[in-house]
Amino acid sequence: MRSLPRIAQAYILSIVALALVAVGLACFYASWNAPLVAQILLFAFLVALADLYPIVLPFENNAEITVSCAVKTAAAIIYGPSATVLITVLGTLGAEIGLHRDWYKSAFNTAEMTLTFGIAALGYEVLHVGSRMPFESLRNAGAVMLIMITYFVINTGLVTTVVALTTGAAYGRLWRVNFRDITWDSLTIIPLGAVMATMWQNQWWSIITLALPLVVVRQSLQYIGDLQRQTREALIGMADSIDERDPNTFQHSQRVAEIAAALAKKLGLGDDDIETIRMSGRLHDLGKIGMSNSLLLKPGRFEEEERLAFQEHPRIGARLVNSFRLFSEGQDLILHHHEDYDGGGYPGGLRGEDIPLGSRILRVADAFDAMTSRRVYRDPLSLAVAIQELRGNAGRQFDPQVVRAMLELVDETDGRMAWAVDELEKSRVP
Repeated sequence: MRSLPRIAQAYILSIVALALVAVGLACFYASWNAPLVAQILLFAFLVALADLYPIVLPFENNAEITVSCAVKTAAAIIYGPSATVLITVLGTLGAEIGLHRDWYKSAFNTAEMTLTFGIAALGYEVLHVGSRMPFESLRNAGAVMLIMITYFVINTGLVTTVVALTTGAAYGRLWRVNFRDITWDSLTIIPLGAVMATMWQNQWWSIITLALPLVVVRQSLQYIGDLQRQTREALIGMADSIDERDPNTFQHSQRVAEIAAALAKKLGLGDDDIETIRMSGRLHDLGKIGMSNSLLLKPGRFEEEERLAFQEHPRIGARLVNSFRLFSEGQDLILHHHEDYDGGGYPGGLRGEDIPLGSRILRVADAFDAMTSRRVYRDPLSLAVAIQELRGNAGRQFDPQVVRAMLELVDETDGRMAWAVDELEKSRVP
């Protein structure tokens, strides 16, 4: 835990402390008897069984969901807050121990689920009337909707916050990447929990028939998470394969992404925009995937037909990115990353502020890395020459504001940028 930022450590400990208070109150207010203890242990076992098979969400394997929420929802409806808190803490902690996680991860996962469903159960307790049957009245059905809203807001909020504090990633982007495409699928778990509660209160053994629907929901969520992860890996892999076709441009896209992100930060952009620009830089040359080596690696000037074919790569890259919702935010940035500030670029001939700021940032980052890297048609330019080129073309090829930010970055680091490569270091002049 010491490796985490202090604010993340404080957040985790705060959530755990609140959960411990909830467990203490649950133990105090529970109406203890042998049947209740047996049912708490049974439901806790079902929670642990479901939690042993989590669905890992796309962003760096830092967030998970499980179908155990159906069991916790049923507990909230059948038993109320005290038993639900105890079922959740016992079941979730049991699974966490079985998964052999770091203690602080197990503590946070257990605590956030305990708080989420403790609050959800409290909401149902306050709102429902008469029988605890969830569909006996519109008000009781509304109480089920309250559980759904509580689960969605509190659970995703607590999880997204801890990942944001731990990784430094933007909160909004984290939520979109991890939860946007599975929202409706994950929320279907709550009505299944309400059905489970109804069946339990009629004939407890009938809940066995819900095993298959829960497995189907889990597999659906797993499929979506895997598809998003595989899409990300496939697109990045394609972008890297383009760089690897020419040893002189190896890791070009990685460097452009880091330079562009540093520029975006220097220009005061928000975390969401910085991450969009970083990923767009990573994929900016994706449209070159179908180009022949004879065209991509040609040492001399292009013939007119070759030039027109080459200039299609921003359009192709933008179309490829737009096909995948996870990356579609960067479509326009990739499409216009070869536009010149004076309107002389391609593919749209946009001018000045009409060019998206992210594209203007990519234009400078791409050009700077190209100038300071070895290419098939020339040796790398020195840092002094690259700076002179940026200054000389500010207002023509490049946005003057972005050029100033680039020069400030170079000056602040004395040319030793974190994303620099050996060739840049070798070409640096005293």
